[in-house]
Amino acid sequence: MVHYRIYARNNLEYIDGGVVKDYSIDYDIISNNTSTASIINISNGFKGDIIALIDGSSLVELGVITSIDNTEKKISFKHMKELFNDTVINVFKFTDLLNCKFDGVQGLKVILNYAFINIVDVKKKLPLEIRTFGSDTSCVYTTDEDTINILDFIDWLFNTYNIYLDFSIDFVNNKIVCTIIKNSTEGYVIKDNIKLSKPEFDNNDMPTYNKVVFFNSESGVEEGTYYLLSNNEVSSDLNDEKRILPTQTKFVSWDETEAIKEGYTMQEKAESELCGNIYNHCILYKLAKKQTMINCKNFNYGDKVTIVYKDREYESIFTGLKYTMYDPYYTCVFGKTRIDFTDRMKIYNDKRYRRKT
Repeated sequence: MVHYRIYARNNLEYIDGGVVKDYSIDYDIISNNTSTASIINISNGFKGDIIALIDGSSLVELGVITSIDNTEKKISFKHMKELFNDTVINVFKFTDLLNCKFDGVQGLKVILNYAFINIVDVKKKLPLEIRTFGSDTSCVYTTDEDTINILDFIDWLFNTYNIYLDFSIDFVNNKIVCTIIKNSTEGYVIKDNIKLSKPEFDNNDMPTYNKVVFFNSESGVEEGTYYLLSNNEVSSDLNDEKRILPTQTKFVSWDETEAIKEGYTMQEKAESELCGNIYNHCILYKLAKKQTMINCKNFNYGDKVTIVYKDREYESIFTGLKYTMYDPYYTCVFGKTRIDFTDRMKIYNDKRYRRKT
């Protein structure tokens, strides 16, 4: 039997709990969709509280409540990163906390500390314990906006540098444990010999941009050009055989004086503009819960996966998991493009993903 428990976000005080009649989980790291739980009795929880779904002694999911409908007896919630859906001043512009070039993992830790731990507003303060895992990534963030939406910034770090957040709760010390992870896991292979595992593909697999041209904002003179490669690296070589075609160009102004001051190179800025775009597609893979060849619950966001289907290979990354309480299947989501995939799914042909012989 599945139960739910609700905890106050500011101190993890137990609020209430009960039996779950049904649930629908939609944990999509890209679109941050809403999941739901149908309950037996009314709940005393509020928006922003933390919900845990528990099946026996096993945790199903953690989430942040977005609404409670006690008439319909339904709780809506989102991924735990919703805790950070708030805005701060642009710390890269108005403080000395971070430079435009920063370590991605440690830099996010600095922002979360600044916004939710080392603050005067005790109502906003969260009982966070922030941990880090994986090598820091040299990031470049040059927005000139006066404020930063923290959730948007977290999404940018994942989209560009494959940095994501993992959550658990330490009830001994009453802490929400948030681990900032640089994901470099690769090597997973999903083959089409798994029972009832036919994938579905969209047809929007082209990168948003695969070429960036830096120009002088005063004279318009081009000062450097970089290209996205099929291995998600960036090169200045016009004739690199791994270039992604056809060309989709983005123009970015370049200030050499500012770049030297902030400590980043044109190559690093190009990587911040282009990296991750090779995964601008959407692949859905429906896997039976009872099959043992692939354990979907073991996937982490950003895991690099090779999908083999009808003797062709598709390179992608894991970005979401959808399932319900009684549906016998998990739906794994790979890639970064989101469409109305419940109504419009097509198998597409793309020579760039064909297996080389």
